Amino acid sequence: MLGNIQSKLFGGRVIKTGIAVFLTVIMCNLFDIPTIFAVIAAIVTIEPTAHDSLRKGIVRFFASSIGSAYSMTLTSFFDHSPVSYALSAMLTIVSCQKLRLEAGTLVATITAVAMIPITETHYLEAFLTRLATTSVGITVSTFVNFFILPPNYTHFITKQMNSLFHEAADLLEQRAKELIGDSKGYRATVRNFDKLTKDLNKALTFIQYQQQDWKYHRHTKKEMRQFHRDQKKLTILQQITYHLGNLIHVKTAPTEWTTDEKEKLYAAFKSIISILRNYCRYIPFEHYQLIEQLDQQFWNIKEDLTYHKPKKYHHHFSPKSIILFEILSIHDMIEELESICHHELPQKSKDQIYNNKN
Repeated sequence: MLGNIQSKLFGGRVIKTGIAVFLTVIMCNLFDIPTIFAVIAAIVTIEPTAHDSLRKGIVRFFASSIGSAYSMTLTSFFDHSPVSYALSAMLTIVSCQKLRLEAGTLVATITAVAMIPITETHYLEAFLTRLATTSVGITVSTFVNFFILPPNYTHFITKQMNSLFHEAADLLEQRAKELIGDSKGYRATVRNFDKLTKDLNKALTFIQYQQQDWKYHRHTKKEMRQFHRDQKKLTILQQITYHLGNLIHVKTAPTEWTTDEKEKLYAAFKSIISILRNYCRYIPFEHYQLIEQLDQQFWNIKEDLTYHKPKKYHHHFSPKSIILFEILSIHDMIEELESICHHELPQKSKDQIYNNKN
């Protein structure tokens, strides 16, 4: 039932927040303690991972304790004056920063200033009550994050990774057209590169979330192997993105290429683009032939620079040699990806690929 609600109406984190608030209020009513601070603690303690929920929950408890202590101490001296509010907020923030409790700064400051208007006397009792309510909220929300709809980012990581392959292929296709003079959309290319970088960082963040949460939840060997493959693929995609960035920022004029060079270059680009769109599961023999030609061309350019050095300072890599180097580097990356992605294919597809190669 929860799964259906999650997919159709709310996200898992929203559902867990609602459950945490509901259970927190019940617990507070059971122990006859105020609910508002417990509810605040429960809401802010729900994190993307159970690991963060536990770690930051402990930090927020100590931070809230500091805020409450400042609040009650200053209120006992200055009553409900503006001085109490200002000093409580300032001292709480500074203390949290000094004690490296940054994750709890916001909730601690809110707790400190919110306690002042509702406390008239019995400051020590109010302080202990706030500790109790905060403990209830943090404990309940941490429990909910651990056992109810535990975070699982595997599906998102796979979906994001498939999208990254296509984004990289589209970006390479656009840049290839620019390099041989068939397109003039450099600004759009830079925007697409920025988007690719952001999407890649998002996927890497969720890989980190998944790794953290597996310390607390069971997982099979198959799931672990798949996770490590995804992690390797994203690392290699990160390297491909780096080389794509170099291709985007290299300056060259289409007139520098001969007709034959343009044909070979674009053929290599098209081959790499096709392989990326097929998630690097198979590299055809023709692709290796194209790469061998570019490799020879790259070393020919280097030899020309070696034997015809000008007397003045010169760049060791011309724009043409940089472009060829980046293409060859991307080829090395997709070879690594093929060896990883090949394991994910069913045996029938592997046999078919083997027969095609032979």
